[in-house]
Amino acid sequence: MVPEQKRKPSWKALLLLIIFFLGIAVAVFFTSPLSEVRSVEVVGNSQIVKDQILRISGIQVGMNIWEVEPAEVDKRLKSQLPLLAKADVEVKFPGNVVIAVAEKPVAAILTKEGGKNYRLLSDGTVFDLVKNPSGAGVPLLSSKRQFQIEVGKQIPDPDIQKFCEQIVKVDRSLLEPISNFEIKEGNLWSAWTNPDPASFEIRFPPGDINTTLEVFTQFWKKQLEGKSSGIIYIYSREEAWYEKGSERVPKKE
Repeated sequence: MVPEQKRKPSWKALLLLIIFFLGIAVAVFFTSPLSEVRSVEVVGNSQIVKDQILRISGIQVGMNIWEVEPAEVDKRLKSQLPLLAKADVEVKFPGNVVIAVAEKPVAAILTKEGGKNYRLLSDGTVFDLVKNPSGAGVPLLSSKRQFQIEVGKQIPDPDIQKFCEQIVKVDRSLLEPISNFEIKEGNLWSAWTNPDPASFEIRFPPGDINTTLEVFTQFWKKQLEGKSSGIIYIYSREEAWYEKGSERVPKKE
């Protein structure tokens, strides 16, 4: 009698069986409470209200976690919240969603004729209209240039945008002796010092505000003690001079 040969297991059939049960497991997961959003947390916000972020994000408790699209949420929030720089959305098992936001800093207050004052963000976007600019803790900026101002939109002036981008990087201690800034027509910007007792105008090219104020603080502030009001021209660390009460326009300007 010939002994019966043992049948070898079919790996193909075993693989199909595994795939079948995995499919069932995935289907069960998608339809179970494990695939639902259980909580939504917002972190990093200080000026934007949490409820506003949640509403615009569109993420709600009970929705399927696979419906959460981080890139789309980031795009939606930035389009409707001018103060928002970015939003990182992370889905944590089981069903916890964290929206980490970064806000743009307020760069300056733009003062215009008629007593209107606008808070500007670091990219030159108009954040809101404020009644009293004093005590805001940010530099005051003025300009006689004509341009449209609309809350939630960038100021359509490259120099205003450049100023806002630079001023947020300036060491706060360098701004203490400065009363306000002005962007004029021409090639130079201006900054006025606080009257202590005399007030001076600093004129400088629209390059690096931080370097300009460093030059003024380190080299000129002490030399101007006892002098009457005048204009300091600062083109670089090596090229700067003072003119007493002068309104003469230098060739470079």
